[in-house]
Amino acid sequence: MSTTEKSVSSSLHHIEQQLADKNPALLQAFRLYHELDQVAFDLGLIGMDDSLANKTSWSPIITVIGDPSSGRDDFINRYLDTAIPAMDSYGNHAQFTVLIHRADETPMSLPGTAVDGDPRFPFYHISDRLEQIEKGESRNINTYLELKTNNSPKLKDKTIILTPGFSANLKPEGVALLREHAATLSDLVFVFFDASEPNLEDYRPALAPFLNMTTQSHNPGKFIYVINQPPGTANTVDLASWKQQLSNLGLQAGQFFVLKQSTESNNQQAIEQKLTNIDVESAYRILHTLERHIDEFDSVVISEVKKAIRLWKDRTHFTVILILSLIALSLVAGEISFGLVALLLDPFVASIGLFLLIVFLIPFHIYSSKVHAKFISKKLLERQTELGLIENLPALFEKSLTLWRILLPYEQPVGWTTEVMETLDMIKTRAKGLVQSLNNTFNSSISLDNNKKEDTFLNL
Repeated sequence: MSTTEKSVSSSLHHIEQQLADKNPALLQAFRLYHELDQVAFDLGLIGMDDSLANKTSWSPIITVIGDPSSGRDDFINRYLDTAIPAMDSYGNHAQFTVLIHRADETPMSLPGTAVDGDPRFPFYHISDRLEQIEKGESRNINTYLELKTNNSPKLKDKTIILTPGFSANLKPEGVALLREHAATLSDLVFVFFDASEPNLEDYRPALAPFLNMTTQSHNPGKFIYVINQPPGTANTVDLASWKQQLSNLGLQAGQFFVLKQSTESNNQQAIEQKLTNIDVESAYRILHTLERHIDEFDSVVISEVKKAIRLWKDRTHFTVILILSLIALSLVAGEISFGLVALLLDPFVASIGLFLLIVFLIPFHIYSSKVHAKFISKKLLERQTELGLIENLPALFEKSLTLWRILLPYEQPVGWTTEVMETLDMIKTRAKGLVQSLNNTFNSSISLDNNKKEDTFLNL
């Protein structure tokens, strides 16, 4: 295995410096990612400039889902409270907007390619997954995504993602992919509904799969369902009915709130508390993600490569058996027609025949193995994209196709040794210990934060 030490990129050095002042536990988590990178680099899964730390966001992410009438944009504009609203009513509500901080008073808008091509943003290389949905769809990334800036202090060290709601969309599969991707990565997910449209059956095709996805989340409490009552509406929201409808569509866990009603002040305070403590949610999410990435080495990355190696060997062995079967059938036909078996029983002829067979089969076996490997490597790359991995699965697979591995029944990928597995176990043990360290950090800070709550837009 390689002894080259993997370098840390300048962008990751910047993150490390930020964490040094922010949270000791997260700084240690970041350094564990570097050790994880070294293992992945030695296996050939990532390059010198790549990092598994890019698979997670090191700052809090808030996703806000909703249609134009749901109050989603008002929610964001009031929260950010800037002279120039972050979202306008004339915007493209079919797009996903990634909202980040920029000190300049003049907002900027950049196309989706800026988000897709930068590992600091949550939709990094999402175009590859769009391509799997429909060939050529990656070229339409700018119709899906945009990047906007705003100078609100509340955006510092945060990313807000505004996503389309669940009404019919021209590209439902692509929208569903990006919406679920954003929700999975986020620390808080606000799902807005318009109280004046109480029937959710029209949204079933898009809403039911999303609700089923939320049940798989390790933190279902991050999903907050907000029934937004437009100004001037006198009717009381039947929250029980909304809960029942969502439950019928697959919801199993989550929190419910109604805005625009003075009787729901406790709910409003609960939302404020969520926003105030988002750093806590983010920190635990980062540590959970680190542990998951360690587990993925064996359960996903190595497992997928092992499957590919087994498939490769099965196909090459089947090809050899097929050729031997054809040779056997030819001998049977030759015996029937010319009596070849008696000739082959001669020791000299049999020796020559066996020698020629071996001379033919070994190069054929090697050649057929390489042909099969080429097709399997292509499928493995598609599988990598489908799983949203940055680890180069075909690279490890192809690295394992040495001459001896072609001829002998080895199924373990090159470099996947007991030593590597012990290293990963050690990293995981240390990562688990960081949770206790984080608990100690926040036990004192949470109470202090609660005494310094911001006045927010939610006191309506």
